[in-house]
Amino acid sequence: MATKVNGTAKPKQSAKSEGKSGAQRIVWIVFVGIVPILVAVVVVGAALQFIGVPVWKTTMQVVGVSHTKPGPSPLDEANTKYQDAQQQINSLKSQNATLAGKNQAQQGQITALETQIQTLQKELQVQGDHFQAGEKEAKVLAQMDPQAAATVLQKLGSDGAGWVVAAMGPDVSGPILQAVPADFATAVLQKAATDQVTASQSSTNSTTNGTGQ
Repeated sequence: MATKVNGTAKPKQSAKSEGKSGAQRIVWIVFVGIVPILVAVVVVGAALQFIGVPVWKTTMQVVGVSHTKPGPSPLDEANTKYQDAQQQINSLKSQNATLAGKNQAQQGQITALETQIQTLQKELQVQGDHFQAGEKEAKVLAQMDPQAAATVLQKLGSDGAGWVVAAMGPDVSGPILQAVPADFATAVLQKAATDQVTASQSSTNSTTNGTGQ
């Protein structure tokens, strides 16, 4: 019986030994063949990544995993540039319209001032002509008898007589005005006072304009 037991027990132990031997061979193949290859791949990949080669990124893209968002397409970039340019154009148009409005307002003011200056220059020219005519007439009346000069003065009217008296000195105009009616003499003196101020302003403006030129 013992022999039979021993005889049947030996094949079972042999099968177990063969199973363990096969597992050990597989483990040996993994450690000897595959593990060194994996280690080599990891080392090479790390070295390439270190020098700037995007190994990890490429691997993720091959596997199908990517964390980077797609960049804008050329059409999107062109559209963005077009919108920016359009905004700049609109801004420049607005600035141009504002400046044009200010320019028109300033041009209107300049035109109004030029018209006013021309009107004043014409008035001063007329008054200057009156003053020159009064000076000539004053020289003539100064040579005449006061009574005769008074007659001529009344014919000129208060306005014309005012310019003449304004060009005379008090010593010359006094005797002549005594020979005319009192109300006429008063009107002539008032007009003469105004004409003297106007003549002084006209002379000052003429001197200023001549200097400016």
